[in-house]
Amino acid sequence: MIAASFGMANFFARPIGGYAYNVSARFFGMRGRLWTLWILQTSGALFCVWLGRATSLLVAILAMMLFSIGVQAACGAIFGIVPFVSHRSLGIILGLTGAGRNFGSGLTQLIFFSSPRFHIADVTKNNQRKSIIYYEAEWTAEEKLQGLHEGSLKFAENSISERGRKAALDGASTSPGNGNRADV
Repeated sequence: MIAASFGMANFFARPIGGYAYNVSARFFGMRGRLWTLWILQTSGALFCVWLGRATSLLVAILAMMLFSIGVQAACGAIFGIVPFVSHRSLGIILGLTGAGRNFGSGLTQLIFFSSPRFHIADVTKNNQRKSIIYYEAEWTAEEKLQGLHEGSLKFAENSISERGRKAALDGASTSPGNGNRADV
């Protein structure tokens, strides 16, 4: 329910962005439209930074909701500015705006999640060790001495054994333990 709230904010955040856009356009013209878009995007960015620095679940949920409202209200405002780009090519411009949003999200994921720190899905000979190192890195030395990391290691071994047929053919996947489900 909490994760779905980000998308569900679309129902009221985009119309709020469009309404703020219309009000600012009535009083300040194009300058007001652009300032409204900038304010909404900047507020979304600031709430995103706050989300990244959240120290508790409640603060993270609040920051996520405010981030969602800011970003999606900006989405509502952007489609009010698009017709001023080219009235003659309105359909093309709207299509490129929508496609650019999807391309931007894919590009962002490629940039931020292609570093070795996050990328553990490549199928290589040392992939099993990479997965174990990845999950082991979340635990401090004291927690490891207490054995608190063992569940994560078991999860890593399990995820390696369930990578599918291609991983098994490449020799990167081995079953943990003796291969039956009782040892998981």
